Amino acid sequence: MKKLLIIAGIAALAIACKKKTATYTVQQRPLNEAVYASGEIMPQAYYFLKSNSTDLILQMNVEEGDTIVKDQVLAVLGTPSQLTQLDILHSQVALAGKNAAEGSATLNELKTKIEQAKQTYEQDAVNATRYTDLANDKAVPEKDAEQKRLEAANSLTNYQSLQQQYLAQKNELAGKLLQSRQQLATSSQVREGKVLKSPVNGSVFKIYNKAGELSELNNPVMLIGLPGKFKLELLVDERDISKIKMNQKVYFETDVYNGKQFTATINKITPVLQKESRSFQVEAAVQDSIAFYPQSSVEANIVIRENTSALMIPAGYLLKGDSVYLRQGSELQKKGISTRSKNDDWVEVTAGLKAGDIIAKKE
Repeated sequence: MKKLLIIAGIAALAIACKKKTATYTVQQRPLNEAVYASGEIMPQAYYFLKSNSTDLILQMNVEEGDTIVKDQVLAVLGTPSQLTQLDILHSQVALAGKNAAEGSATLNELKTKIEQAKQTYEQDAVNATRYTDLANDKAVPEKDAEQKRLEAANSLTNYQSLQQQYLAQKNELAGKLLQSRQQLATSSQVREGKVLKSPVNGSVFKIYNKAGELSELNNPVMLIGLPGKFKLELLVDERDISKIKMNQKVYFETDVYNGKQFTATINKITPVLQKESRSFQVEAAVQDSIAFYPQSSVEANIVIRENTSALMIPAGYLLKGDSVYLRQGSELQKKGISTRSKNDDWVEVTAGLKAGDIIAKKE
């Protein structure tokens, strides 16, 4: 399709054969004007699921056309050894958590030693007090009392040392648990990028890689989305973007349905120029409910004006510099005019002529 400038109800031109000069009476005519755009048709809501690194497709759990639900695992990337490594880290976290728990064997053993040391200290403290009292009463030698006091002091030191060991062991085990969890979190984060889940309830439209194939970094593994509703993603030349407005009608064709025309409505204009193509992207909601094929190419005409009454002249009467020969009585006079829309057949005149004027074309 080419840029349109369609005139409805074309009348026969008035031709004067005298001196081989053709004439035309300027008049208002219905005009349809459109801007050409090209692009592709896509689901109204769609997602390209991609790998965050170059990886092997380890598992492909769906096929094209399958119905899927949110959070369903669609594919798994990586290698079997990476899965094994993740299982090992899970086991390490479980073990570290078990060791760091209050009832763990390691901590319980220290608790038992602490309790025994406490009992020993309490007994030695009682003996030290008793022997000190006996020594004061001259019932036992002072050196015996001193020995008991030394044994009580040693028991206290051992008791306090075991308490410190318990705290140190508890902190060490908690640190190992934290370290294991951090390693698991890091590996899980990497792994999450290798487990492709569906963000929506929808359908699988396209699978680009099979199980056992290599998926390159940022290349799509599959295209999924919501079935039933579609949109056009179109590129409009930068010279035409100022004419595009929201809710304009779009007529489009796709090779999948060769020769059939469909309609859409502009619902998004992205105001950023794509430097590579010198074009702007616009989107249009497809009105037809037929089953389209995502990523099919389309050619479209965005209707700028439809059935508008405009002053029109045949393109063959327009001279260089936007001027025409205007008949003034029996003479022809060259006159400048202002124009807007043009194609190979017709020209819209915005100033310089009025309905009823007669213009001429010299053969």
